Amino acid sequence: MNVREGDKVEMIYHMSNRGIVKKIYYVKPTVEAIGGTFQKKMRIIFESELDGKIYDIAARDLRVVRE
Repeated sequence: MNVREGDKVEMIYHMSNRGIVKKIYYVKPTVEAIGGTFQKKMRIIFESELDGKIYDIAARDLRVVRE
């Protein structure tokens, strides 16, 4: 996902919940594999325009809004 701080995002399963990205960070995977490696998971913190709350969501559950 190509997203930066200040971009507008919306939740995939609740599209009226949009907001501005405040922070992007990565989390180590919690499982181990014998024969391979796993990538870090991207998490995004954004402030909702719908209710003003701060959400901490996995990047796979968001999409960038290009207007």
